[in-house]
Amino acid sequence: MTLSDPGRPRSWQPPQLRDAAPVAAAPDTTAIAERARTEGYAAGHAEGLAAGRARAEATAAELAALLGNMAAPFRQQEADLLRELSELVVRVATTVVRRELETSAGAIEAVLAEALDILEAVEGPVDVHLHPADAALVREWLANELPKLTVTLHTDSALLRGGCRVATAESYVDASTERRLDDVLRTLRESRGAVGGATES
Repeated sequence: MTLSDPGRPRSWQPPQLRDAAPVAAAPDTTAIAERARTEGYAAGHAEGLAAGRARAEATAAELAALLGNMAAPFRQQEADLLRELSELVVRVATTVVRRELETSAGAIEAVLAEALDILEAVEGPVDVHLHPADAALVREWLANELPKLTVTLHTDSALLRGGCRVATAESYVDASTERRLDDVLRTLRESRGAVGGATES
């Protein structure tokens, strides 16, 4: 009897199934969350450090500028005080030197002797310009120390006491008090400039 025979019942056979693909395991959401948290913390920490460093550097620069602005007036005051003290020293030194020369009877003699030594072997006429108050002292000194030297004294009240200007036909020596004071004052001013430069630096 064939299958098409309606008189004979047919049995049902289930269809043969293929092997199903294995189901993927569910992702570990806890590990993923922990990794994301760790990475986010590291990135945020680095950004926070960079921002904090930038703020610290900016604050340090502002403080340095503030301190520099605060110190500038004090440096200027120090320089002004140094300049005023130097000028005072110059005035005092000038006054002391002038007074010493005016009261020292032998000052002009020592100065003239030094000037003649600079001229070395002086044989010809010598012209000496000096203050009138020193003329008598010089005449006496020349008569005692250099009686053979021909000297012509030229008094000049514009010159300070204690100094002279000596000239021969070949040479000239400025031993005036004015010139020596200028030397002293120049030295003082140069010293003041050196000290002032060091202070400003």
